Amino acid sequence: MKSKLVTFFLIMLPFASFGENNVVYSENFENASVTETTLGNAAAMNYGGGALWTFGLETNYPIDGAKSAYFNITNTGSDWWTLQYRIDSKFAVKQGAQYKVSFKIQSSIASTIKFRVEATADFTQMLNLKGGYNLEEYSITTSPMDRDGDNANFMFAFGSPAVPTEIWLDDIVIEELGTTAVNKPSLKNFAVHYSDNGLTVDSPQPCSLEIFDTMGKLLASYANIKSGETTIPLTIRHQVVLVKAQHAGFMVQKKVLVN
Repeated sequence: MKSKLVTFFLIMLPFASFGENNVVYSENFENASVTETTLGNAAAMNYGGGALWTFGLETNYPIDGAKSAYFNITNTGSDWWTLQYRIDSKFAVKQGAQYKVSFKIQSSIASTIKFRVEATADFTQMLNLKGGYNLEEYSITTSPMDRDGDNANFMFAFGSPAVPTEIWLDDIVIEELGTTAVNKPSLKNFAVHYSDNGLTVDSPQPCSLEIFDTMGKLLASYANIKSGETTIPLTIRHQVVLVKAQHAGFMVQKKVLVN
């Protein structure tokens, strides 16, 4: 039974300051509804592995306001991913942007859970919950997103190695911070030239490679060319070849005279 007297335990994780922030998601559960797979605006997913839980809204002793999210985890399953409360595709993240995620959380028993962002940029922060119904406030700053997209899943993962416990969650706020430069994978400086030993490829990224003659006939293909210099032997002579390199959706073509 949750106690009316709650000990407040504040945890503030350091985060960088980027000036004015932009709230892109918030949930205080005051107007939340519950279905078999949702709680408020986010999905509550059981992916098996022996995991068992129930979830709903706490109205007797909420963390804040009139309602909080409530999870009763009776079996954490076989791995961390078995039980997930996930904010999935609710807003489009921006390349180079970091996101500050703030929330309040309580647990009946000490447990370690994961806060995780995945798909667009993987980021994990372990949360060592104190238990004893202590209120803990977190403010977590993610790593920069590696590309634009609406598929960055912000989630609380309650599976193993967490332990069975009751968990309350409230006042989730996600803010978009300023952006930092992110190096996009590219083949801008890709180079190739002919020598007596064959074609010497100098690639800034690992790439796949195809070599064609002037009629478009494929002469050779290589699935995994490492970054840096690689020499490729050629048996043909006295013609122009077309070298096509591809990496992560980027493509570059170079013509080379083979003497």
